[in-house]
Amino acid sequence: MEIEKAIKQNQKFHSEYHKMAVNILYTASWIDLQHTQQLKPYKLTPQQFNILRILRGQHPNPATINILIDRMIDKSSNASRLVDRLEQKGFCKSLC
Repeated sequence: MEIEKAIKQNQKFHSEYHKMAVNILYTASWIDLQHTQQLKPYKLTPQQFNILRILRGQHPNPATINILIDRMIDKSSNASRLVDRLEQKGFCKSLC
């Protein structure tokens, strides 16, 4: 599908670069939606899944909050809050 049709744009893009940038943003949004829908049955957010992905890669070694923050895709997420939520859901446990 052409990006112009996908976003229902009537005008031409200013440049191929602009078209590419919009296409990347559109595709990233589509992938995020697919990812979110796959996690929904488990009541996980993409940020929580990212923490679990990092913990799996770190296993069998423990991971500190600083390790999680350094490796997170979304740096704006609160890692300690995410870990607390995952503990409440039974997906991980603290060694404190």
